[in-house]
Amino acid sequence: MKGSRKFILFFIVIFTLYVIAEVNRPKPLDWTVTVAKADKNPFGGYILFNRLKDIFAAAQVKVASDPIYNLLNDQELHASAYVIITPTFTPSKNDLDELRQFVHRGNAAFISAINFDGLVLKSFRAKTSTRFSLTGNDSTSINLVNPTLKTPNQYTFLKNTINEYFTKVDTAFATILGVNDKGQPNFIKLSYGKGALYLHAAPICFSNYFLLFRNNHQYSSAALSYIPAGTQTVYWDEYYKPGGQIKQTPLYFILNNPYLLWALRLTMAGLLIYVLFAMKRRQRIIPVVEPLRNSSLDFVQTVSNVYFNQKDNAGIADKKISYFFEFIRHRFFLQTTEMDVQFVETLSRKSGVPQKEIEEMVRLITTIQNHEVTDDLLLSLDHSMDNFYKQV
Repeated sequence: MKGSRKFILFFIVIFTLYVIAEVNRPKPLDWTVTVAKADKNPFGGYILFNRLKDIFAAAQVKVASDPIYNLLNDQELHASAYVIITPTFTPSKNDLDELRQFVHRGNAAFISAINFDGLVLKSFRAKTSTRFSLTGNDSTSINLVNPTLKTPNQYTFLKNTINEYFTKVDTAFATILGVNDKGQPNFIKLSYGKGALYLHAAPICFSNYFLLFRNNHQYSSAALSYIPAGTQTVYWDEYYKPGGQIKQTPLYFILNNPYLLWALRLTMAGLLIYVLFAMKRRQRIIPVVEPLRNSSLDFVQTVSNVYFNQKDNAGIADKKISYFFEFIRHRFFLQTTEMDVQFVETLSRKSGVPQKEIEEMVRLITTIQNHEVTDDLLLSLDHSMDNFYKQV
């Protein structure tokens, strides 16, 4: 038992040190492109979302957690902008129709994605592609076309991260706003009615890492500045981002928080250990054994009921007298064939019962043996014998 305690203590110490090491271990960087408002990883959108007020000082920023159709349907919105920055943009036909009407009424929509759904490209009469470079360069560069926004030194970033561009653009109603270092367009404007739709092919340009790299934040703010200055409401999309269409349940929140996830794991492990030990140490159920019932009293009561119901006073008296004689023979070793004066005196001397009471009991026995047994006579015999038994 003492050795087991040492082992358990050793196990607890090792387990505690392991938990402390896991909690304090540096969290590895997640390089997944999300551009989500709460994602602080390199390709998250935490910085941009929290600095939108610097670009749209007079506008109200609202988070859109539902599809475009659900948010814009049957609403006459004006002076608004819809900002969608995501790795893959795959809306439904109803979403695109609703977005086109939204822009047609004089609003603006800004969409930046690496992969556009075929329905989107067909609707906007554009095509995209990715440039693959075999040179040894470790970075690529982009720039804006407008001379007032264009920088002579280009905006550079990591190689193979902002290589997407538009291979086909309908110049009849599209305007090229930005290009890469090969002169290929990656930022265009499409005019619809009173508003405009801005398509951008490199969402990483709005990520945390890009904004903090050299002076790239100027490019991001300049690109978003094409949205009209009079915009009163900016809708920041979270629905079309990775995981945005998953129902945000409490369990999803726990599983995506490393500390809560560890707490859940430890709780489940503790419950499992408790169940295993409880199964091993718990004693088997002992069946309840009913004690043997004493049926003597029930038998006597049954027999007495039979005699009582049949009014067999003589039979009852005969049984009581026979039992009395048997008791005298075995207890006092007296013969009961003749109950004369000598019998009465001897029984009184041996039992200690007054001779007068024994004479009365003998008289009742003689009367019962020679006459009809009435209820009163039977009760008198019973009372006399009970007194005798109590005094013996």
